[in-house]
Amino acid sequence: MPDIRILLIGGRDLWETHPSGKSSAGNIILKRNAFEVGRRTARCVKAEGEVHGRHVTVVDTPGWWWHYHVENTPKFDLKEFKKSPELCAPGPHSFLLVVPVDITFSKEYRLALNEHLECFSENVWRHIIVLFTCTAPYDESSLKTTFENWPDLKLVLRRCQDRYHVLNIKNSKDSSQVINLLGKIEEMVAQNNHSHFECKRLVVPDDERERKRKENVQQRILEAKKKRTERQACYKGEEQPLTDLQIVIVGASWAGRSSAGNLILGEEGFKVDESITTLSCKVQHAEVHGIELTVVDTPGWFCHSPLEKTAEIDKLQIRRSVYLCRPGPHVVLLTVPVATAFNKTHRIAVEQHMALLGKKVWNHTIVLFTRGDWLGETTMEERIVEEGEHLQWLMEQCQYRYHVVTCKTDSEVQELLEKIEKMVMDNKGYYYVPEEREQNLSEVRMVLVGRDGAGKSQSGNTILQGNYFETTLEQGFAERGRTIHCSMKQSRIERWQVSVVDTPGWSESHLENAQEILRGMKMSSPGPHAVLLVLPLEESFTKKSEETVLELMNLFDKRIWKHTIIIFSGLWQNDKPVEQYIACEGERLQNLIRKCGNRYFVLTQTTEIKHLLEMIEVMVAKNRGEVFTMEKSETTSKASVLQRLTGKVLTEEEWKKREDDLIESVLVAVDMDLDEESNQPLGKRRGSINCPIPSMSGDTFSDNSSSVGGGTLHPGVKVAHWLTKNRAASSSGYDSMSTASASEHAPDDIFHLEDDVPLAHSNPRKHVMDIREPIRTRSHSL
Repeated sequence: MPDIRILLIGGRDLWETHPSGKSSAGNIILKRNAFEVGRRTARCVKAEGEVHGRHVTVVDTPGWWWHYHVENTPKFDLKEFKKSPELCAPGPHSFLLVVPVDITFSKEYRLALNEHLECFSENVWRHIIVLFTCTAPYDESSLKTTFENWPDLKLVLRRCQDRYHVLNIKNSKDSSQVINLLGKIEEMVAQNNHSHFECKRLVVPDDERERKRKENVQQRILEAKKKRTERQACYKGEEQPLTDLQIVIVGASWAGRSSAGNLILGEEGFKVDESITTLSCKVQHAEVHGIELTVVDTPGWFCHSPLEKTAEIDKLQIRRSVYLCRPGPHVVLLTVPVATAFNKTHRIAVEQHMALLGKKVWNHTIVLFTRGDWLGETTMEERIVEEGEHLQWLMEQCQYRYHVVTCKTDSEVQELLEKIEKMVMDNKGYYYVPEEREQNLSEVRMVLVGRDGAGKSQSGNTILQGNYFETTLEQGFAERGRTIHCSMKQSRIERWQVSVVDTPGWSESHLENAQEILRGMKMSSPGPHAVLLVLPLEESFTKKSEETVLELMNLFDKRIWKHTIIIFSGLWQNDKPVEQYIACEGERLQNLIRKCGNRYFVLTQTTEIKHLLEMIEVMVAKNRGEVFTMEKSETTSKASVLQRLTGKVLTEEEWKKREDDLIESVLVAVDMDLDEESNQPLGKRRGSINCPIPSMSGDTFSDNSSSVGGGTLHPGVKVAHWLTKNRAASSSGYDSMSTASASEHAPDDIFHLEDDVPLAHSNPRKHVMDIREPIRTRSHSL
């Protein structure tokens, strides 16, 4: 034959360990470097040449994922694939199906191959030769063994009448292998009555509606770029470079979340294992280009599965992610692989899972297109235009903010950080918090309660940063009148409008104050976000102290404990952690802290009040945005999955209790090593969070270290750490602090630190306030 026209087709291996070798095969056939090797073929490429007395035309085509059905192949790739026969008109003599000789060719691969070849016609099999590529000599017996191991590959060969050829793409000097291939093509053409594949127009021209849609997308991309440029011009001279950046990465399983996180961090902070996906949220820190980064990796969801098919524990982890980088993430990076079609099912999965974080999350979202090498010489803009209405929807949600990464070069990170910084400027520097916190906490309402002389009024003045309430002591320590009536004062503190209600002190001799204290709760209408239980640090927490506090708190519904924070007031040595005081006071105080959800805060004249306000925000978020009210919450029935499983209809209170228990189990699971991994350091174990944890109280340990935890830390662990390092001090006293209660209430074995739990250095930039019940044993399980 004087003229031979060849079309190269084939897929890509799941793990990309075996490149198909289409481009290399084309170069071997034409005896020159006609096709670029080392970069994915994203467009059809045509090349010609004189080969062994024949004029040979070769067309290289974009490949597909061997394991993907045709509906998951990007539309741009399918369009190029369908139009490829037109490049060798009037039609190709041969389709060379390029398959690496050592591929693991499963049934899934065969079905995907059939679907992609159906883009042409059933007649295409008459023109196919399987071209096995290898990089070393490969004998016939080894090939037959491959056929026996992969019966689906034998079925493919049977459909093309057992036509195949082996080509060593590393041996360009052996001209015989090309001569033999061309001979097999000529033999096949002769069997087909010297005919070629009938080239029909397979790419249907866009209708008017689709044409207008594409024009609209192109215009929106240009407008978005123009607006960003104009906004940056307005900000010129007002820029304040970011020194601290909080990032949460979300997306489907195997969408490259962990790899993208490692690229951003500039180190292997997150484990990447293609065989499994991330099981729980993980946090890492690094300094990159002068910016202190906090990056949170999250569990993924199945890209084509709706929210209802995602495990509840994964949903909780995704919700929890935005609370692991306090006070909130500046950006949520939504990973979407370029190599996958973004169709209707993919869109539904993204829409429903992103809703776990709240509707306004899109204002802080950038789409991070991963596997950027799939683009080849094409642009992301071309892909967005071609992909269709569902990807267009995604772009509209995030205002056409996107970035492409291959997870290989640092320059990608620098450009991404610049895009994030521009978005943060557009958001006026605000980080993202879920809606319940945004809606309720532009103002913060709190009520101070406690016994007589606990320091409530002074605490109120410290919080409001002024002399708003009359204190018990005036200059010279002359006594003033105690607080008799409730009063409310307000002040603006940074971004919060803060309202504080001071109440009369509680003691047995002033029971008449009960009504006034209850009135104080109602003054903070519709209810306080936080009830601050004030305890003086300079006094021991005795049995009488405990009885007084419980008597006071019993004035209210038991729900008050969910809204309570213990405020330690008064004089305390700044060089000593408050956990030392808690350790000495023993079980009574520790039990009280547990009743308050393990929330406590040291309030001194030098305290940064914003840390207390941020702590309240976290507490309100955990309370689902609810404030404390004097009325009993209504119990309403709620149909649920549990009803179907158990036949029981749960009340709202029971539902929330189950959800809280699940959240607690997640927190425990994050920090606990699984039995089979118990001999590994905690930071290396599956499900752990390798994250520096700061002091809960706003102070830091004297040695600047703390225990491990999933973004939270139980005071018992902190207390135990202090006791471990200062065991001898329990018998010798603690300077000016009373130790009478230490021997009575704080035996050595109250808390146990596990020997293999490493201590991470405290990060002074972080102030994690919400802490959980102690982990007393290793027997917890989900």
